[in-house]
Amino acid sequence: MIEIFVLVKFCKRLAEIAREKHRPGSWGALGALGWIGGEIIGALVASRGHGDKGSVYVMALLCGGIGVALAYAVVRSLKPLPDPNFPSARVV
Repeated sequence: MIEIFVLVKFCKRLAEIAREKHRPGSWGALGALGWIGGEIIGALVASRGHGDKGSVYVMALLCGGIGVALAYAVVRSLKPLPDPNFPSARVV
């Protein structure tokens, strides 16, 4: 249950980072996608190896963490767009 609150806070932080770079805040959804997608992939991979429930859970958490780390790296690596509210230095 606590992971949901942490995930919501993390997604808000990703959206804030994206907005600082003049990108849409919808980039924050990448955090949730990374977590949920990573957990599903990790659980599927571990269950294919006929692991017990504990190892499936641990693998799902590990892959979820990797997904979140990748989402953070992607949003941090976005190049900033020019500020739409700042007039261009070019005179036409």
